Amino acid sequence: MIRLIDSFQQEFDKLQRMDSVKQEFMLSNQSEFKKIFGYIFTINYLKNKAETKKYFGSEFNMTFSLLLEALYALFTGQCRSSLLLLRSAQEANYRFVLERERQYMLEIDSSLSFEPLDFRFIETKRKFIKDLQIQLDKNLFKAYYDSIEKNYTLYKKLSGVVHSQSENIPVMSAHYFSNLYEVTIVDNDAFFNLFCSTLNEIFLLNFFLVRESLGKWDSFVLNDLLRVLYGNKKSNTLIKMVKDYANYIKKF
Repeated sequence: MIRLIDSFQQEFDKLQRMDSVKQEFMLSNQSEFKKIFGYIFTINYLKNKAETKKYFGSEFNMTFSLLLEALYALFTGQCRSSLLLLRSAQEANYRFVLERERQYMLEIDSSLSFEPLDFRFIETKRKFIKDLQIQLDKNLFKAYYDSIEKNYTLYKKLSGVVHSQSENIPVMSAHYFSNLYEVTIVDNDAFFNLFCSTLNEIFLLNFFLVRESLGKWDSFVLNDLLRVLYGNKKSNTLIKMVKDYANYIKKF
């Protein structure tokens, strides 16, 4: 059986060979590019997997399209543009996951009512936490609640970057660069840390969303998926969370 991590490596190799990829830029940051692609690969896997694709549907198309555009912008050297697209993807995903959670809660209890959503991220965060507490204990599922908070923190950082021209931020040029000697990144580590951290929280929200299905997976299969992104310790922690959820819902 082909391991998922091997399929991931094959797809990453194909991506690296695309004519539009800024080869020098990509090769000098290869581990970061590989990590970033890993998040897109695993999200795509979940949205197309027979057991989990029902959670996504056409409502997820905008989020995933924006993620692909952010990835393409980065691989072709459009750094500030990639962050702007990533922020839009994060915002769309945040609303998508909350709306899905609400939908599933209503299937259990149709008498529930929720506050309408607007386009203020901080208000969406408040409603997200308030609504989730209807079905999930905040202490038992702390990782989910933490991700909701981290998404908001990273959204604020992304907004600061894409709207600022300060030289103290990761990206200083708003225009697309075509030659790599026209360096646009002031702090390489800060740029990629922000990009990867945001993708990590986007992935986690979707991972937690499909927790009921994942709780039924064999631990080996789950580990195969998570090892694309994480080491053993983080993978085992996430596996335990979805398995604990399976036991949690049995009580009701």
